[in-house]
Amino acid sequence: MRHKKILKPKHALIVLNLILLGILGFVSLGPSAVAQSTRSRGQYLMVGGKYVMNQAGVAYILDQSNQELISLSWNDSSKNLFGIGYRNIPKVVEQIQKSR
Repeated sequence: MRHKKILKPKHALIVLNLILLGILGFVSLGPSAVAQSTRSRGQYLMVGGKYVMNQAGVAYILDQSNQELISLSWNDSSKNLFGIGYRNIPKVVEQIQKSR
């Protein structure tokens, strides 16, 4: 029988750290995602209201920097927020102007 050479725990940790350091360098020096460079940091405004179809409360959240509006409602039975709608404000304004 041959005996396999086993790394000492100290050496194994050094090898593991070198591998993790290489992965970190690869990820951090790689190209950035497109969404990171094109989307600006948002400034948000939230207003509560009622949804037309049901009596549940709705939170309307406006991202002023990116000009987007979403509406969310709370589902009490599942204890989750769910999206009701999304609007890109410049596109809505463009559609309104075309329809005139």
